[in-house]
Amino acid sequence: MSLFIDNEFNKVKHRYDLHSPKQLVNDAGIQLLQLELDDATGGFTVTNNRCSTIVINSDWDENYLDFVILHEYAHIRLHDGSSTPFYRHTGTDINIPKMEREANILAMKILLAMQDKDVVASLTKYQIPSYLGISEELSEFITF
Repeated sequence: MSLFIDNEFNKVKHRYDLHSPKQLVNDAGIQLLQLELDDATGGFTVTNNRCSTIVINSDWDENYLDFVILHEYAHIRLHDGSSTPFYRHTGTDINIPKMEREANILAMKILLAMQDKDVVASLTKYQIPSYLGISEELSEFITF
């Protein structure tokens, strides 16, 4: 979709082993906190003096939190840590801000790179979210 996002994805892929979202943020030196947040908020990022912390909702499903972690990580990579509280459970509205769209696309690229390539290749763009345990509406952010 975007050379900007593709370049950032390639930098991440080159620098880190992409095994799991938690391992990636740990390797990147980003703190990860799980807290009870309101039901509609999956997570957010706090950045001070080049130190970032990703806060995720401890009550949300683990599979979904993988995407939330990567979405927040994408904000750190793409937008200097600028973030809105992720999702509010309606993060796939028709009028998604550019920053949120970019974070979703980079998060999806990284999440897919962490999966078995043969399995992902056997699925359609619309089957992948179900396989990942996330909302099918997120198929919009899958770019091959």
